[in-house]
Amino acid sequence: MELTTYLTFVLACAILIIIPGPTVAVVIANSLKHGVRIGMVTVAGSMLAMGILLSLVTVGLSAILENLGHTLTYIKWAGVAYLIYIGYKTWTAPGSNLSGMKAEAPDPRKIFMRGFIVSISNPKALVFFGAFFPQFLNPEGDITAQLALMSVTFFVIALVLDSAWTVMVNIAKNLLLRSEKIVNRVSGGFLMLGGGLLALIKEK
Repeated sequence: MELTTYLTFVLACAILIIIPGPTVAVVIANSLKHGVRIGMVTVAGSMLAMGILLSLVTVGLSAILENLGHTLTYIKWAGVAYLIYIGYKTWTAPGSNLSGMKAEAPDPRKIFMRGFIVSISNPKALVFFGAFFPQFLNPEGDITAQLALMSVTFFVIALVLDSAWTVMVNIAKNLLLRSEKIVNRVSGGFLMLGGGLLALIKEK
């Protein structure tokens, strides 16, 4: 892969990743509710799912997903239901003044799985990678090596940008939000927004 092609790929990845989607909505929600550390745990779960999907693309299994039919629909709607349920619970949670008190820390394993589920249940992710990456491939080069390079690049960019969301959201929360009830409403709203965004994604 030529340097100019690679740099174009990097720019395209950054633009695609920075646009908020279901994963970013969940990262924002958890960061608002529980702070940077839990936000990063959410990112870690999401990155595990992305790593699995990118690995499948690298070994050429994206075509399999295109033939799974209704399985994609089941996976997607399970993710939608999960996000809306968690969002509703967060929205309706009782609140208090945040000054001078610390919220009870959530179970990091549950937060990790929340990040994993929303990313792995996106039915279009693998098909998207399988369609997006070939646009930058050099057919005369080592295809597997190029796919591996692009997968690692996409992963790193996603990790950096999703982590940046957690930091920026936490700064905004500390500056603007003092009521736990407001934080609950905003966090729950973003979780349900993530479910809505996931619901709007078409399988093919």
